[in-house]
Amino acid sequence: MTTFFQRLRTAQQQRDSWLCVGLDPTANRMPDGVDLTTFGKKIVDATAPYACAYKMNLAFYLAYGPEGMQALQAITTHVADEIPVILDAKFGDIDYTAVHYARAAFDVLGADAVTVSPYVGMDAVKPLLDYKDKGVFVLVRSANTTSNDFQLWPSEQSPLFRYVTAQLNTLADKHPEQIGITVGATQPRDLTRLRCWAPTLPFLIPGLGEQEGDFSLSVEHGTTVTGIGPTINVGRTIIYASSDSDFDRVAATTARDWVDQIRRERDKLLA
Repeated sequence: MTTFFQRLRTAQQQRDSWLCVGLDPTANRMPDGVDLTTFGKKIVDATAPYACAYKMNLAFYLAYGPEGMQALQAITTHVADEIPVILDAKFGDIDYTAVHYARAAFDVLGADAVTVSPYVGMDAVKPLLDYKDKGVFVLVRSANTTSNDFQLWPSEQSPLFRYVTAQLNTLADKHPEQIGITVGATQPRDLTRLRCWAPTLPFLIPGLGEQEGDFSLSVEHGTTVTGIGPTINVGRTIIYASSDSDFDRVAATTARDWVDQIRRERDKLLA
């Protein structure tokens, strides 16, 4: 059996890329006359040479109703088998409900990994780990500014998210190659600390591009001690690089530029 993170590592190595393309489709930014499924498939086809993964944000597809869910399934299926697909849903509920989240994400929609919020407890995470070939990125340090209201409690020196990380390290010992951490590039100090606290857990890093997170530190501290690179998500900057009929070609050029930028930064650090 090949695990999710083994597949991710292979995709990163084959493309020499840590870029994850985020698909967050909204009607007011998509080109006129292009439907949801066509938009997603064309973005996937154009950026596939540069992407080590795709991240589908569930909320954006739910907003379209049944059409959106059909499009999500069609686009996920359209992605080449060797490129993992992450369903960004931030699931979080009791274990009985989490079982059904797992079934929906993995069996119905065909995702290879999901994002999960652990702040109701680890029973939000554990049922998803029954799928041994799938991955779970646990939201530890989010990109939004009001996350500080909870995640830094009770203090910056000993925040809640550090305790969550310790729990994940323990859980990962029992479920190797299944658990990663979501940490926002907009939290550069904490991204650096999390790499120290969780040296073996792969990072999914949102918050770059339009959110203007710290690019250099994401590259510098993203890699695990076992050599799995960060999954650096860039969404709107790529998929909306053009609002005209050439949107897919411009998306490809923008994705390639991001990959080149990541390589240069990585090589500079290795020099």
